[in-house]
Amino acid sequence: MHTSLQPKLQKLTALEEAKLKVLAVDCLKAMKQQKTFRTLSKELSLPAGVLNRYIHGYVLPKAGRADKIVSLFIKNYLSKLLEAAKNSNSGFIVTADILSQPFLLNVIAFHALKAFAAIMAAGKVDAVLTAAVDGVPLAAAIANLLGAKCIYAKRTQEIAFSDHYVSKGTAAKPIAAPFYLPKSLLKKNDNVLIVDDVIRAGTTFDALLSICTQARAGIAGIFAIFITSSACRELRKRHKVHYLALVEG
Repeated sequence: MHTSLQPKLQKLTALEEAKLKVLAVDCLKAMKQQKTFRTLSKELSLPAGVLNRYIHGYVLPKAGRADKIVSLFIKNYLSKLLEAAKNSNSGFIVTADILSQPFLLNVIAFHALKAFAAIMAAGKVDAVLTAAVDGVPLAAAIANLLGAKCIYAKRTQEIAFSDHYVSKGTAAKPIAAPFYLPKSLLKKNDNVLIVDDVIRAGTTFDALLSICTQARAGIAGIFAIFITSSACRELRKRHKVHYLALVEG
């Protein structure tokens, strides 16, 4: 498994900057549960007294320093959770531990914000789209940070909605059962970021893409916590792809 490179911090709005600073404090609190102030001081090259004031909420770090703190957390702490998810005894990638912790989802969402900053500078992301159910917590966290709609396709139709988009498979990647999305949730020319916790073969992504095609919506990019190297190569031929961990295969 290889973690992707940390994207550079782009120009943030005042609200995004405020969220980053609070997130950095949350990261410090999480790291402090495992390390002493002296150890953290060495890791971050910051005085222990300054870290203490951050953690207790007396002051907030500046944006550049906050970004450094969050990046260190992703590199040294979140990466361990990613390895544990991949190396579970079941032999599968198990993301339940990560998806059940809102704080970790917020960290991952900020990583996604940085990764797609250049794209979003050219045009707002209108919707974050995923497939029920595992992708929903991640999509919600990213949508909240981007100020976008969070929408998800399901294997069943919503009774309250009369009209749905129905995903279509391909000859190369047929789907056992289609996904449905109420048409009122996705409009023509919406700019869509497709996310999922794990992308293996890309079959689910193709189903979501077919829904976007029917709606005549644009694809801003693709984001996943885990993605296989084969799926990454294939998807990058057509779209901008970012991820936290690459799985050989």
